[in-house]
Amino acid sequence: MSERRLWLGLALLSTVLGAVQLPWAPARFGGVFLLALAAGCAGEACMLHLRTRHKLCATLAVAGRALFALFVLSFAYIQLVVIGSGLRMDAYSRENVPNTDYFLVLGALVNPNGQPSAALAARCDTAAALLTQYPKSQAILCGGQGANEPRSEADAMFDYLTARGIDPARLHREDKSNNTIENIQNAREFLAPSDRTAVVTSDYHVARARVLLQSAGLDPVGIPAPTPYPGQWISVRCREYCSILGLMLTGRW
Repeated sequence: MSERRLWLGLALLSTVLGAVQLPWAPARFGGVFLLALAAGCAGEACMLHLRTRHKLCATLAVAGRALFALFVLSFAYIQLVVIGSGLRMDAYSRENVPNTDYFLVLGALVNPNGQPSAALAARCDTAAALLTQYPKSQAILCGGQGANEPRSEADAMFDYLTARGIDPARLHREDKSNNTIENIQNAREFLAPSDRTAVVTSDYHVARARVLLQSAGLDPVGIPAPTPYPGQWISVRCREYCSILGLMLTGRW
């Protein structure tokens, strides 16, 4: 098999996988990511085809190989970090969860009917179990209202948890934030300097959330909630790759 055919094969595979994910909103980011990867692979095949005619194409073909190698290495490293953090709590987190004063429950999409999406419900279920197990602890429900949401994520979580028997007095709503960084920054307003914290979020999100907690001066304790749909596996990890790579490139990782 020629190198050019290999790149075309990668482009075709990425196109098929990306196209499958595009119609489903929870996996759409992965679809866009894979289609962008397909475009890059197709571009590399084109440069290889033209390299004997144009010196610039030959140079771009070499650069394309180098960029792809860096992509593969960085993607593999970040996935190992993401998957390792999401599989289970590490020893530090297990040791410190019983001492937690506030669980920061990070928001996710609210459905058009005002109910938590499956991802948000999974985070709430994990939080409910923790609040039941540790009756002296409280929770900060983090998440504002997105443009495609009928209500704030914090309000949806509050109703979900109180309907499952959690005392409303133990729940505090942070309903102004739009992303994870704002979630954690705004949650600090509810905390005293001596309060111990832990974050409850989806398994694929734990690694990034812990780093952001530590950067904010909070305890980097992470508690994973399961990803509800196997079909999201590729998409959410592509999204985490982009987010974590952004933190690395800006010196915040």
